[in-house]
Amino acid sequence: MKKLIIVGLAAALALPSFAQTERKADIASVKADSVTVLKPYKAKDNWFFGVYAGTNFSLSENARFKRGKMFGPSFGLSVGKWFSPAVGARLRWAILQQHHLANTELIDAFPETYGNGVYKHGMTSVFFDGLFNFNNIFAKYRESTRFNVIGVLGIGFNSTFGFSDNTDYWNEMDAKWDNGYHVDTDGGTYLAIHAGLMLSYKLNNAIDLNLEATYNATDDAYNGVRYDRKYDGYMYIVGGMTWHFKDQYGDRRFRYVTMTDQAKIDELNRKINDQRAQLVPPPPVTKVEHKVVENEVLNMTVSFIIDKYNITDLQKDNVKAAAKYLEDHPDVNLVITGYADVKTAYPAYNLRLSKRRAEAVYNMMVEDFNVDPSRIRVDYKGDTVQPYAKKNEWNRVVIFVTEPRNK
Repeated sequence: MKKLIIVGLAAALALPSFAQTERKADIASVKADSVTVLKPYKAKDNWFFGVYAGTNFSLSENARFKRGKMFGPSFGLSVGKWFSPAVGARLRWAILQQHHLANTELIDAFPETYGNGVYKHGMTSVFFDGLFNFNNIFAKYRESTRFNVIGVLGIGFNSTFGFSDNTDYWNEMDAKWDNGYHVDTDGGTYLAIHAGLMLSYKLNNAIDLNLEATYNATDDAYNGVRYDRKYDGYMYIVGGMTWHFKDQYGDRRFRYVTMTDQAKIDELNRKINDQRAQLVPPPPVTKVEHKVVENEVLNMTVSFIIDKYNITDLQKDNVKAAAKYLEDHPDVNLVITGYADVKTAYPAYNLRLSKRRAEAVYNMMVEDFNVDPSRIRVDYKGDTVQPYAKKNEWNRVVIFVTEPRNK
């Protein structure tokens, strides 16, 4: 199985404020090396549902192409999941009508009994399949690819039933003449394996069109006749459609994100922290009561790695500084506001992420630095507000804003 190893996680690590007009810090030149990797996915992501219809052809004893009479209809459903762009699995159920042929010598010798020699039965099959996308095994996954070649390898069961009425007559004649051809019409369930190829075309983000052909090997007796061989087989050829369900990000396919090497993240954070003292906060937020009070945006902020809300040791110093600020300024409270960058995930997910970031800072201030909970208020904006418009990754942040303390 192809494994994707994520070496680094991207960070939102620059916490600039708007610089003074006469003195602008060149923070844009300080950035981490970035790499493109797949988004992190969970067990509930990348599921699909498929429906198929087509034909099958028996490859058991006496198999012949007799002007299409040996082809039977097939119908199938599947549900599955892609674990990576290269490897997936599915559970496939199918119902088939199988056509078989009696011994040709008997057909020639007793045409009034065997007629054209074709008999039929129904069959259901259940297979657990591994899926292997050869495009992404032998080359890097590309989101824009529309045509894929997928290998299928599976194990399951075939259950036969409903043999056609002419087999009962044949068995009566066999008992009478002892011609050596008997069809067991009781049916049964038989272990089976199969392998094949699926050609898949991405019609749009939700739907694939598929053409699949598999060779299926099963017990020699599955068609009701056991000869001196271990296995029988049949071909299964179907066309169909696959529907891809949405994942946690609102996508239906694997997507890349740009992440940043953690060592570079730490280096960037140190440089940003060194420059923070030279920066002027964004324009103050005002609050109207009986008079206009200017709320102060603190220089210390807490930045986060992409799609994360845990606080790194480096950022813990900024939480500590905010707690110390409250201790030194008993006349104010703090509003802790969480944000998420607009270029990652989707609005509902980012709103939850920004809330978790703000709550993580709140919990650390209360539990680690003994701040009075009544002096902190939690707010979160998701990606609806981007305080740092020029640098997307800086918006993975928690910002501290003071407000007057009601005594």
